[in-house]
Amino acid sequence: MKKKLTLIIITYLFLTMNLLFASQIKAEEVDKKNEILKIGVLVPLSGEFNEIGQSILNSIKLATFSLGQKNIEIYPKNSGGDPNITFNAANEFKEMGIKIVIGPIFHQSLEKLDEFEEITFFSLTNKTHWLPKNVVAFGININSQLNTIKKYLKKNNFSKTIFLIPQNEFENEIKESVDKKEFSSFKIITYDTDPKKITSEIEKITSYDQRKRNLNRRLKILKKSDLYKDKKEYEKLKKKYTLGNVNFDSVIIADFGENLKSVLTSFKYSDVTDDKVVFFTINQWFDESLFEEDAMKNLLFPSINYKSFNNYKKEYFKTFNKKASEISLLAHDLLGLIYYLWQEKKDQMNIEKLLSKINFKGLHSKFSFKNNQSYQNLNIYRISEKSFSKIN
Repeated sequence: MKKKLTLIIITYLFLTMNLLFASQIKAEEVDKKNEILKIGVLVPLSGEFNEIGQSILNSIKLATFSLGQKNIEIYPKNSGGDPNITFNAANEFKEMGIKIVIGPIFHQSLEKLDEFEEITFFSLTNKTHWLPKNVVAFGININSQLNTIKKYLKKNNFSKTIFLIPQNEFENEIKESVDKKEFSSFKIITYDTDPKKITSEIEKITSYDQRKRNLNRRLKILKKSDLYKDKKEYEKLKKKYTLGNVNFDSVIIADFGENLKSVLTSFKYSDVTDDKVVFFTINQWFDESLFEEDAMKNLLFPSINYKSFNNYKKEYFKTFNKKASEISLLAHDLLGLIYYLWQEKKDQMNIEKLLSKINFKGLHSKFSFKNNQSYQNLNIYRISEKSFSKIN
């Protein structure tokens, strides 16, 4: 009886120890699993936008190296700039158990991603008029830019702003993205991008014909006068093209390249220059070709930290012997952000909750999150003689 009891006790202890040992192994496996941050990268690695995709991937590698962490694993997949390819790649991430993905780049690629509720996608798009619940848009969006401009206008006592939007495929996107309540003081005007029509449209906006008539009328009156002061005024007005003020003190032009140049040139032709009105455009990513255009001189635009951007480009070139794409800097900051969030709560990483509470500082700017999009605290730059000057 004693032997039997002893055998039962030994068997019980053996089973208990086995269970405890198995539990310990399982716990260690979970701990090891939690010690590895797995990040998917969904960018075009073939086709027309291959270079941008490779640049983003390199930037993420550079950020991983900068962090000095070996517990980050990167899993790149080709999005091809196509919603269907993107969907298939996202499905593969799901099967791999990856919960966080940097990408895709293009807004149209977000189309089917709401089917992957367990994955959070940090997209580099700057378009925010529609976003799935599981997508965070990290691009330099129009609201961040307008908010920066609005702060500058208020600080410098500009109160009559017109916001010019080109009549093209982006018109509705811009209108739908802009926070109507936040920027209700801006008068939105659309314009035809046909170079032959731009000048006449700007003339209407600036009341050019009326101001021209005002000048001619005044000159006729002064010409008939023999008074010294009138003759002096006459000689002064003869050098002018128009007479009278416009009903705005600031202009924001949501355009690029030749269209932007045409609009600015048309304002000058209509006798509205930067000594009378302050002119803004949207983020130009410090495009140095702007220096070559006289029409761009003194133009203001909101953008990221120029000094940090240049330092990043030098580091990137030193590492990869290639030029970095502009948006690759955002991917660099995203890697740091994701790693920080993961460090905060490895076991239960609630992205939405964490993002709603914290402000961050990256290489490109300070930023926060609201409604699935980032809000950057940008700087204002002036296009000067062969340089970009920070003015705020």
